Amino acid sequence: MYSNTRVSPISDATIVVAARDVMAADFAPEVVLLNLRDGVYYGVEDVGARVWALLQSPIAVSAILETIVAEFDVDSSQCEREVRAFVDELVARGLADVCADAR
Repeated sequence: MYSNTRVSPISDATIVVAARDVMAADFAPEVVLLNLRDGVYYGVEDVGARVWALLQSPIAVSAILETIVAEFDVDSSQCEREVRAFVDELVARGLADVCADAR
């Protein structure tokens, strides 16, 4: 249903979702992710954990950015750079899938 097509750079309109082959466990404040495709574990905290929670349903990158700016004390331009890089890394590692670009 979803493809793991690499879109670079990820735009505001890009729709992403957590990959189905990833298991997650919440060990507050850290969320541990296990990529079942390659058996690699990852740990995310704070903003990364919040982004992961948002990715549980398909969501536009713009909506992720709006949520993070609203919930965390972060400059919008810094948020944009870091969240885009994080989402791009999640996609590159097979932890998130790109669904489409919303038009």
